[in-house]
Amino acid sequence: MAVQVIARRAGADDADALADLLARAFDDDPVSRWVFPDDARRLAAQRLLFRVVVDGALAGGEAWTTAGRAGVALWLPVDVSEPDGDRDAFRTDVRDALGADAGRFLALEELMHAAHPTHESHQYLPFIAVDPDRQGTGVGSALLRHRFARLDEMKAPAYLEASSPRNRVLYARLGFHDLGPPIAPPGGPSLWPMWRPAST
Repeated sequence: MAVQVIARRAGADDADALADLLARAFDDDPVSRWVFPDDARRLAAQRLLFRVVVDGALAGGEAWTTAGRAGVALWLPVDVSEPDGDRDAFRTDVRDALGADAGRFLALEELMHAAHPTHESHQYLPFIAVDPDRQGTGVGSALLRHRFARLDEMKAPAYLEASSPRNRVLYARLGFHDLGPPIAPPGGPSLWPMWRPAST
């Protein structure tokens, strides 16, 4: 029997747990393995990175989770009239948190920023993750569908980068399509920019 997944808005008291969840969920992700190639350091470095990311979503966007924090989805509003937003502050926070480990992530962020759509304001999903013990149980899809219902009411489009071929297929099933060529860091795996049009 399927377990009902109910999304709830995350707050500051969730930040540490959600950063840890993201770090564990992305430990085997091909892009994460390129960003942090040292297996012994990856989990700790990702916890630091994702705490910056979660704090940014809580301050300037929305973070959604579930009972028991089985998953998390981070959303940021992108106003194309101010395309850089708080980007400089974010990059500084990443450097401060990661030190010497920040290099590859910041190089990747440059490529992602260059590929980010500027033709229409939208909601950006930089990260979604499910606890490794709950993957494949519908938690991630439930978090996405919850947010999509609101975006459809707002008639707002959405954007993300898929970090694996498997995720790309999943997002395509949920209404996203490829937007431009893959983002390919030197010597690293590709990410696929994907767009979900506004409902009509």
